[in-house]
Amino acid sequence: MPKFSAKSQEQLSSCHADLQTVCHLLIEQYDFTVLEGYRGKEAQERAFMQGKSRVHFPCSAHNCYPARAVDIVPYPIDWKNEDRFAQMIIRFDTLANVLRKEGKIKSHFVYGGYWAKLKDWPHIEIKEK
Repeated sequence: MPKFSAKSQEQLSSCHADLQTVCHLLIEQYDFTVLEGYRGKEAQERAFMQGKSRVHFPCSAHNCYPARAVDIVPYPIDWKNEDRFAQMIIRFDTLANVLRKEGKIKSHFVYGGYWAKLKDWPHIEIKEK
C-alpha cells in the first residue's frame, strides 16, 4: 500500500483538516505525492513569476494557514500524462463526496486541472461559498 514520504506528510500537515482527511484516505488506494500545502510570500511570488499562479501573495488559497489548497501529483511523476491527473482528481472527488455524506468533512473542492485559462493539474482547493 502506498504511503506518504516525510516531505509529503509535512506539506499536507499545513493544510485544512478536510484536505488532510481526503488525502489520507486517497493514499490508501492511489499513490501520489504532496508537493505543496501552505505557501509563504516568497514561494507565492516565485510561483506567480514562473506563471504557475495567477495571483500575488496573499491572494492564493495556499497563502492562509492552514492552507485551503494542496498540490498533489500522481507518483511516479509524469507531467505529460494528464490522464493520470484526471484519474487522481476523480478518485479525490469520489472520496470527498463519500466523506461529506458521512459527515466527516464539510468542504467542497475546485480542481485546477479543469480551469479554462491556466491548467493547474496538481491544484485542489476548498471552494468558497
